[in-house]
Parts: sequence; C-alpha cells; structure tokens
Amino acid sequence: MPNIINIALIPLLPFLGFLILGLFGKSYLNKVAGLIGTMLLLVSTILAIHTAYEYFFQYGKVAGVYQQFIPMQFVWLQFTETMSIDMGLIIDPISVMMLVVVTFISLMVHIYSLGYMKGEKRFPIYYSFLGLFTFSMLGLVLATNIFQMYIFWELVGVSSFLLIGYYYEKPSAVAAAKKAFIVTRFADLGFLIGILILSYCAGTFNFSELIARLTTIGSTELQTAAAYSFMGVSALTWGAALVFIGGAGKSALFPLHIWLPDAMEGPTPVSALIHAATMVVAGVYLVARLFPVFAITTPEVLEGVDCCNYCMYSNGYQKGIGIFYHVANRIHDVCVRGF
Repeated sequence: MPNIINIALIPLLPFLGFLILGLFGKSYLNKVAGLIGTMLLLVSTILAIHTAYEYFFQYGKVAGVYQQFIPMQFVWLQFTETMSIDMGLIIDPISVMMLVVVTFISLMVHIYSLGYMKGEKRFPIYYSFLGLFTFSMLGLVLATNIFQMYIFWELVGVSSFLLIGYYYEKPSAVAAAKKAFIVTRFADLGFLIGILILSYCAGTFNFSELIARLTTIGSTELQTAAAYSFMGVSALTWGAALVFIGGAGKSALFPLHIWLPDAMEGPTPVSALIHAATMVVAGVYLVARLFPVFAITTPEVLEGVDCCNYCMYSNGYQKGIGIFYHVANRIHDVCVRGF
C-alpha cells in the first residue's frame, strides 16, 4: 500500500521552502537561501522516485493491471448529503509519472539557478516563488477531484505570474506577466464553467465517479447530460469542450498561445520550467485524466467539424475546400466506425 507520509511530503516540502524563504529569506545569505530551497526539493524528488519505484514494482499491479489508490481523502466543503468537495491524494500510473517529471525538472532548475541567478536582487524570493510553483504543480497532479485540481490550477497561474514578472523593474517583464495571467484567465473561465457542467450532470467532482457515471452507456447521468443541449450540442460535449479550452490555455495552444513567447521576459531558468515538462504539460495532464469523457464525445465533435466543413464547401470558396471536406468526411467515417 502507498506510504501516505512519503506521498504527502512530496508537495509539502516545496511549500515549506516557499514559507521559509518567503518569510525569513532576508535573514539568510543568498547561497544559503538557494541551498535550502534546493535541498528540500532534492528530498521531494527522492521521495517521488521512491514512490514511483514502489508503485510500479511492488504494490501497484494487481492481476496484471495497475490500480488506483487514494491513501488520504477528507471532506473539505459539504454542499448536500450527496454533493461535497473532497481534498486528497491520488496514486495511479499517470500521477506517479508526473510526480517524477515535475520534481526532477524543478530540481534541475533549482540547481542551475544557484549559479545563473548568483548576485541577483531578491534571490531568496526567487527560490520562494519556485517552491510555490512546484507545490502548485504537485498539488494539481495529486488531486483526487476536478475541483481540487482547479484550485491548484489557479495557484500555478499565480506562481507563474510572479516568476515571469520577477524583473518587475522592466516594463516588458511586467507586461509579459500581465499578458500571461490575463490570457490564461480567459481559458480558466472556460475550465470552471466546464467543471460546473460536468459535475452537475455527474453529481460528483471525484474523477473516478465522474468518469464512471458519464461514460457508462445507459446510466442516468449520461442520459441527463445528453438530454440537455444548447445549439444542438449536448451538455456533455459543451462541458468537455470548455474543459479542453482550459487545458489549451495552460498548454499555450492556438489561439491562446500568445502569452508563451513573452514568458521569456522572466529569468531563463523560469522560462525553461514553464516551457518544459511542467506548466505547459498541465493541460495535457488534464486531458489525459478526463480522457474517457473526451472519448465518448468524439462522434458529436466530429459531426460538428463536418458541419463546418460542409458550410465552407457549400459557399463554394475554392476547389481546395471541397477536397478538404472530402478528406474530413472520410476521416469522420473511419473514426466513428472505429469508435
């Protein structure tokens, strides 16, 4: 079984570094402050690797299938007898792999920053912000429900704003931080609305229950999600699309990509942390976590794409549009039949 103490310490150690350096950072020399943040993250990385080893080679696989474990969970907000928001820790293949990726990449950034940021003003604050960012990403990865993920999702946005705008004396850095924050807020609004739609249809925020209820053919929740529609599109598809928009904003997908080049205004290690396998991958992790919900809406989405292609073709823009429509139609047929 998972070691709850080790798993809980993985995100808590970077958060401890954030608190120590944020509150008492001025009391330490720059080198000492950097070593505190780096050593805490080193321990967190070792615990993440140890957790991954135990999961994949000891207790994770049962009857040839890797299982999902929730070693800790408690009620945070109780709305009704059947509707509540929990806080907890989830352990499964995707979360364990992301624990290793996030902690390792962040550790490399911490180590490199010891030399790269040497002599910079507010050196302890820089490491404090790195700790907050790492804690937010780890909390997102370990979330047991979609609302808990949203809380840490927003914390990732706040910490990235602080890191991109680290050189706040430069107007360009301030503008870049504001741009990243505002653009991702539009995407996060879609994410929040999508959460409300999906949780209303499923009657729960928990990932496992939400996926089971919305992907089981004939279930009451799936019928409810299909019964409600807007502009001819079911509530389930709208919810999945809005959640995808939230992921697209974090992953800097077109047309919400405009903030990413300006993020280079921050310190170079921060740009590496954001552009590499951490913040930008948060959107990919979100889609992977809810993949069964996206899969069941695939036929309806493809039909919508076909309708758009048909409208373009019927107006007779160019011969190329007709060829594109023909190819898209064939792709639609193959995908729907395969589904």
